[in-house]
Amino acid sequence: MTPPRLFWVWLLVAGTQGVNDGDMRLADGGATNQGRVEIFYRGQWGTVCDNLWDLTDASVVCRALGFENATQALGRAAFGQGSGPIMLDEVQCTGTEASLADCKSLGWLKSNCRHERDAGVVCTNETRSTHTLDLSRELSEALGQIFDSQRGCDLSISVNVQGEDALGFCGHTVILTANLEAQALWKEPGSNVTMSVDAECVPMVRDLLSWAQGSPAVLWGRHLLSFFLPRYFYSRRIDITLSSVKCFHKLASAYGARQLQGYCASLFAILLPQDPSFQMPLDLYAYAVATGDALLEKLCLQFLAWNFEALTQAEAWPSVPTDLLQLLLPRSDLAVPSELALLKAVDTWSWGERASHEEVEGLVEKIRFPMMLPEELFELQFNLSLYWSHEALFQKKTLQALEFHTVPFQLLARYKGLNLTEDTYKPRIYTSPTWSAFVTDSSWSARKSQLVYQSRRGPLVKYSSDYFQAPSDYRYYPYQSFQTPQHPSFLFQDKRVSWSLVYLPTIQSCWNYGFSCSSDELPVLGLTKSGGSDRTIAYENKALMLCEGLFVADVTDFEGWKAAIPSALDTNSSKSTSSFPCPAGHFNGFRTVIRPFYLTNSSGVD
Repeated sequence: MTPPRLFWVWLLVAGTQGVNDGDMRLADGGATNQGRVEIFYRGQWGTVCDNLWDLTDASVVCRALGFENATQALGRAAFGQGSGPIMLDEVQCTGTEASLADCKSLGWLKSNCRHERDAGVVCTNETRSTHTLDLSRELSEALGQIFDSQRGCDLSISVNVQGEDALGFCGHTVILTANLEAQALWKEPGSNVTMSVDAECVPMVRDLLSWAQGSPAVLWGRHLLSFFLPRYFYSRRIDITLSSVKCFHKLASAYGARQLQGYCASLFAILLPQDPSFQMPLDLYAYAVATGDALLEKLCLQFLAWNFEALTQAEAWPSVPTDLLQLLLPRSDLAVPSELALLKAVDTWSWGERASHEEVEGLVEKIRFPMMLPEELFELQFNLSLYWSHEALFQKKTLQALEFHTVPFQLLARYKGLNLTEDTYKPRIYTSPTWSAFVTDSSWSARKSQLVYQSRRGPLVKYSSDYFQAPSDYRYYPYQSFQTPQHPSFLFQDKRVSWSLVYLPTIQSCWNYGFSCSSDELPVLGLTKSGGSDRTIAYENKALMLCEGLFVADVTDFEGWKAAIPSALDTNSSKSTSSFPCPAGHFNGFRTVIRPFYLTNSSGVD
């Protein structure tokens, strides 16, 4: 090979070192946040065809490049025509993928496009702060304009702030009676209605009034009236920010606007993970109980259960109400490292909470002692301050657990009449390495250091790299092999079950690992089991979706050895959305938890 040719080959190799298949960049945009989309494959960069190109696909590119969102998905070579091959065509992402390479498409280098159809994006670091409930198809905007006109009314409505009339306007009974959301207004006798604003919302109202007084009447009138419910009752459309959602929820609850109330409750799912001290989730739970909002109460309990480990290490843990713990501790979806860790957390909580002897004993009753090993049970008397103040209860529970660990379940069922399918004898979601394994998607496998959960009290709460790190040798389809005991009983401690866990983003990856997948269910987690076959043992395995190493955003079941991965954000796709949205737009990792239990009729199969 001649020297000049060697020189150009060297430049080509040097220019692509450290670049991996599926990596993306923006070209010819004139700014770092926009440009033509280019993707790397087999040693060269190429472009993406704009067939089926939309904002969901563009958001995958932007988030992979470190931006928050995409504001525009552009086609027709908006940033000029590229060179090289057309790498991908008919890309269809769900929004959770780490790269366009993980999205559904025709496949690498399969396209009839030319470069005049190159796709482009405009990215932003701004996050969406306003959420809109729009039911205007049910009642037209014309009705909202009738309300704005404040003419031809037969109903007087006044807004009362801390006992003082702050605002007055009028309404039309004939319109309000057509809307069940407004029933609290039109059912009130007489032609005068007073709407009271809670003290917590007064600063917002006063700020709005102060702002309004300096604005043109027509402009501020529309904004101010839109803040309150009456105009929503007409137009069925209202804008809500995360700072105002609680006030809207209070007004909707007080005046029977059930659809608005439910919509506000769903927005609380965005708020709950935002406070690492856990004071906000606890406050929202107390508010849900006080207002009788079952949906919000259920949402708070679910978040606290899935993130219970972080709660026990947070600033607010010593002040968690007793009645809330009484609801959380019986749950099987409590995510904790182990039952022993849970008991120690309750022990720590008892130091600060002024709970009665009977209340603490009621909480200890809810601990699943059979899920602790014999040596752990023995050490309780030396390591737990609660032990000697509740000695009789601990001895009773320890005996129950030791029977579980030493006596075959058939004898326990025959002679003791125990129902070993009860929750006491079944594991929760134990996240320790004994019962779980962790994998990442391809975009996160290079990260190896510790993740932190920021607590306002004291030092950072750290999750070790062993807890969150996936093997580095499966960059595209992260894979983990691990072993667990066959069952929590000590009778099975020497019997191991081998498992393989894999993240499957594409049809090809499913085939590679022996799974049958459809394109609309991807990505998924795949789990295989070998050894340890026992017809008396079944499994209810779980998959935890982890958002930025900070919180558990969702938990799904393994069905047929596959676990669904929901969309991290609401992308209006066919996939279900995560219970708690992940601002990053994708999950950084997935923890699978093995949960074996006895089948007392011994007729099931594992």
